[in-house]
Amino acid sequence: MLPLLIVKLGDTIPDLAARRGGFETWIAAALGDAPVRVVDPRFDAHGLPDPGEISAAVVTGSRAMVTDRAAWSETTARWLARVVAAGKPVLGICRRRRSRRIAKSHY
Repeated sequence: MLPLLIVKLGDTIPDLAARRGGFETWIAAALGDAPVRVVDPRFDAHGLPDPGEISAAVVTGSRAMVTDRAAWSETTARWLARVVAAGKPVLGICRRRRSRRIAKSHY
């Protein structure tokens, strides 16, 4: 079974992370026994796998602004386009302004 990839693009507040783990921990826990792989392209853009190596992707929120066009953000955007083109489900979790908006990409 191919793993679900958690693409970690941000961190929760340090006190909460120390007690409860980061976003990737929460997502993995909700998935139960499903195989999971975590990659953080802010620090390892080469860790983004070929879309054929994953079953789906969950992308965490980030404090970074997409309009900043950071190199890791641009690399991740190109990779996500390949994932969607390959027909893999993608769930993005946005945490702007303390609200939770969840959007599923359509392929």
